[in-house]
Amino acid sequence: MDKGKAINRFLDRVDQFPQIVLVTYKEIGDLFGEEVTTALTEMEHSSKENRICSDCGGVCCRDIGCELYAAQFGGCPIYAYRPIACRLHFCHRFDALYRSLIIELRDVFVGCFRAVDFSDSLNLRSLDSPPLKEACPEFVAAVGSCVNAVREGKLSADQATQTIHRETENYRNYRADRKATV
Repeated sequence: MDKGKAINRFLDRVDQFPQIVLVTYKEIGDLFGEEVTTALTEMEHSSKENRICSDCGGVCCRDIGCELYAAQFGGCPIYAYRPIACRLHFCHRFDALYRSLIIELRDVFVGCFRAVDFSDSLNLRSLDSPPLKEACPEFVAAVGSCVNAVREGKLSADQATQTIHRETENYRNYRADRKATV
């Protein structure tokens, strides 16, 4: 993997996006390029095939303090829009098969993150999310009560996921509208 190329591509494109906290697979490709998306596709396929992430119980999500984590979801409720830090993070359970690839992806992330020291880009500053509250407080406020209701058993995970998906789209549209008017 040409890490320098992936980092430079990201840095060249990061401010063209309305926001980079809640991103799609396509946006990851647009930001980082084909080599990174190919690596991510391979690792996600292996994760599904070997049930690496699905059997972990959300250890990584809890450890980073993700506001959307609730064991009742059985996975990430914004999986299709999960943050870059989540997409490029692979725990020790992947080491046996993908150690060198994990290191390369980590190097790409760290290379992009280091640019925060030299830039005033709000998008770049939101790269290290979750936790999400600093990067997108409006979104966290919109879904917080829903996630808490799931944790407390007052709302089904399916109902909450529908609400969270709707709020994810609302947030993404809101950010796109704000960027268009600036």
